[in-house]
Amino acid sequence: MKLLSWIATTLSIIGIVLNSYLIIWCWPVWIASNVLWVIWSVKKKEWSQLILWNVFFLTNIYGWYQWSINL
Repeated sequence: MKLLSWIATTLSIIGIVLNSYLIIWCWPVWIASNVLWVIWSVKKKEWSQLILWNVFFLTNIYGWYQWSINL
């Protein structure tokens, strides 16, 4: 579980850096991070965090879509 959280955190930071350079690959990196956080939340039975990460997942898909159509 600790490795899973470290990978998810690392992907989140990479997503932030990519976003700061306006690189569209930030979105799939963030989505991958959110999926890992969802898995972590289910295994830890952290239901409120599960809801939070699902909302982030949906907003990342929406952000990626908006960014893609506005290129």
